[in-house]
Amino acid sequence: MPGDVDPKPPVRGVLEPRVHTAFDGIPYFDAELQVPQSQAHRVAVHELGTILEAIAVEEGLDFLSDEPIWYLHPETDEQKVYYGDCVVGRSQDRRRITAESLLLVVEVVSTEDRRKELKDTKFQPLLNEYNSVPEFALAFPEPHDPRALTWYQLDEGHYQHHELGPGARIHSRSVPGLEFCVLPREAWQAGRKLEVRFKGEVRHPLKRERQRAEQEKARAEQEKARAEQEKARAEQEKARAEQEKARAEQEKTRADALAAKLRALGIDPSSPE
Repeated sequence: MPGDVDPKPPVRGVLEPRVHTAFDGIPYFDAELQVPQSQAHRVAVHELGTILEAIAVEEGLDFLSDEPIWYLHPETDEQKVYYGDCVVGRSQDRRRITAESLLLVVEVVSTEDRRKELKDTKFQPLLNEYNSVPEFALAFPEPHDPRALTWYQLDEGHYQHHELGPGARIHSRSVPGLEFCVLPREAWQAGRKLEVRFKGEVRHPLKRERQRAEQEKARAEQEKARAEQEKARAEQEKARAEQEKARAEQEKTRADALAAKLRALGIDPSSPE
């Protein structure tokens, strides 16, 4: 309404880099709600995770997946441990990591249980906004779900969010060069609705990256074999040339010796007669 003033960012407590001890448990199992992951959820977390981890390594950043991170609770301001599916952050002692070092959190939404879906879609954005995580995303892995990606970016202490449908794309502000693209609807599969690009190049999950690496290795070996064949041919040509040179020198030596004998007999070898 006219005259309304945007609310100021909340005054938060101070996160302490305490040593983490909560490393036990089953990955992607919600112990609070007793909800396991779906197949689509598993695929999305694994494939997005391997891509983001590779990018993080290239950029000197940290990648975490279902590992404890200190947050301040948005209602109580209490320091508590929460976990993220795919998290990229500035390099920090992982034993004491806090939300202050995070750059991007991607939460893969579990839609098979309504309680878990509400926790992912309502509480997680609030939690990350309260802790000033620059970018947060919700990925919807089930192919029958019309939603694909919701992207949140921090603007003056509050999240602005964008719903991305088929064919849409968005560039990360916190990880320069990182881009998420939503695949066409007909290409959606369980856990595979997004394409990740980095510095203009499509990045693939670990299996496909390994296949690409193996193909590159095979090509390199073929080039090496071709180069070795060329080198062997060049060496053969060099040896043949040296043999021809040696033969020519032998012929010249014989001709010189014969000419000397003829001259000793009083015969001019250069005479036409």
